[in-house]
Amino acid sequence: MNQHLLWHRMVISVDSLVIASARSVVGMRANLRVSYLLQSLFCVVSLQLMLTASVYAAENKKILVLSSSEQQPYLEVIQGLREQAQAEIVEVFTSALSEAEVAQIIVKNNPDLLFTVGSEALRIAKQNTAKINIVAALVYKSTFFDERTTGVSLAYPIATQLEWLKKFLPERTKVAIMYNPQENNLAIQKMKPFMEQAGLDLLAIPVESAKQLPEALDLFAKDVDVLLTIPDELVLSPKTAKEILLATFRNKVPLVGISDNWVKSGALYALSWDYMDIGKQCAIQVQKILGGQAMNQVSPQTPRKLTFTINAKIAEHMNINIGAAILQNAKAVF
Repeated sequence: MNQHLLWHRMVISVDSLVIASARSVVGMRANLRVSYLLQSLFCVVSLQLMLTASVYAAENKKILVLSSSEQQPYLEVIQGLREQAQAEIVEVFTSALSEAEVAQIIVKNNPDLLFTVGSEALRIAKQNTAKINIVAALVYKSTFFDERTTGVSLAYPIATQLEWLKKFLPERTKVAIMYNPQENNLAIQKMKPFMEQAGLDLLAIPVESAKQLPEALDLFAKDVDVLLTIPDELVLSPKTAKEILLATFRNKVPLVGISDNWVKSGALYALSWDYMDIGKQCAIQVQKILGGQAMNQVSPQTPRKLTFTINAKIAEHMNINIGAAILQNAKAVF
């Protein structure tokens, strides 16, 4: 149905409801109740009209999706967006194009909003636009967000991460984190008070180059109960993954991974994501922006739906008992 016609009929039907309600109580000696009733009805009318206006405005807008990959998680995020967002959506996969080609596509489409999936797509969007607002998904760090960029970060709140660590490993209190100070010094400082509040001892191990990694891994044989990982381009890379996984396996120090792939490769568990729901969560932000809300009113968020994966073989190797209830609720068990 035409949106203008729908709007017009809604106004008429609500007006009729207000008039009928008022007439039904005129004869009654309850002027105060009449006043309250009319105020409530007018609030409902205003809210309905505002929502209709927002949807109508969004339906006439264009979203350009820039995705770093065509892998399944990225496609699920885009599907979630499509199921929830009311707008024209154009998809572009940046991995198959040069940055110059992507820049030309942005200019040609002249979108009202950019929706990026993955950190590389977000980098390209920021590098090649100056005024278009961006909603970003599948990025880890909050530093990606700024005055024209919002979205849903992959990083769960620190308190949530530690809550689940204590569910999986309630008897283990000595937690090590390897990190590059240039990249994650602030993250470590933010984590310290949460560790203390959770009754956990933090051993923060700085690693400033790949050459320092073997020395850092030697600490696992001494006095560490668990290795907690955080996104770090130096410490956690394809070049270091095997060395870290072997060290934790040999010393029977459980590794908390940063993704399902790490769990599949030998981490004990990792907090994971419902990718389609992330797309839907981002779509709510998209609708607000296209409906006219200012960017500073659409704050970055963390995933609203938490999932996790477990490596049962690693748990058995390390004599770690994982309760049946936890196993049943896992997104995947390897």
